[in-house]
Amino acid sequence: MRFSTLSALVAVASAAFSFAAPAPISPASNALEARCLCQDIHSIIVDVTLTITPLVEELTYITSENCTVEILTPIIGEIKVALQGAIEEVSAITEVTVITLLTTVEGVVLTITEVAELVCGLLYLIFAALAAILRVVTSANAAAVTALLCEVVELVATLLQLICNLVGGLLAVLIPLVAEVVLSVIVELDLTAKFAFLGIAWSTVSASATTIYSTSVATITATA
Repeated sequence: MRFSTLSALVAVASAAFSFAAPAPISPASNALEARCLCQDIHSIIVDVTLTITPLVEELTYITSENCTVEILTPIIGEIKVALQGAIEEVSAITEVTVITLLTTVEGVVLTITEVAELVCGLLYLIFAALAAILRVVTSANAAAVTALLCEVVELVATLLQLICNLVGGLLAVLIPLVAEVVLSVIVELDLTAKFAFLGIAWSTVSASATTIYSTSVATITATA
């Protein structure tokens, strides 16, 4: 049985929030929670992750032949809407107590490490897909496609900073868990200034991880 590229993307993201609620969470129920302005960080992150996952699946079908702004814009547009919604959600809960913030709708109080794992799952899902696009885009389309991807990454930077500001101590736990592909895409898109709050020595980060990631996924897909 062959596994799609999405399997490689979702495996890590799924593991990141596998500790979550015992009851299954459907995309529909999470969308409803989002519209009602969630009061906990778990619901917000899981909701945006579930919303983005099928969009990421669409991106895995992008090849050098169809990696154009015309093809990518509708998909990227939906990803941006999901991220903007999450940003609004996080911005709306700045006044709640820490316990309320970290308590899931099932009454489970998350640890800082669990929140970091949730965030890393979302980051990996997004940035691994962007890395795959960067790998196949042709030189003729590179400038326009890169600009489109930058719009997504800038929203991620805003969301990530809001979450880190909201959850005390998160940044210190988060940094060691962030996948190399996340940092390498940030470097490749020349957006390190947007992530200055991470306090990372960007000169030590290589953009080669985008190629390493894509090669490893291709190998998994071909041999599965």
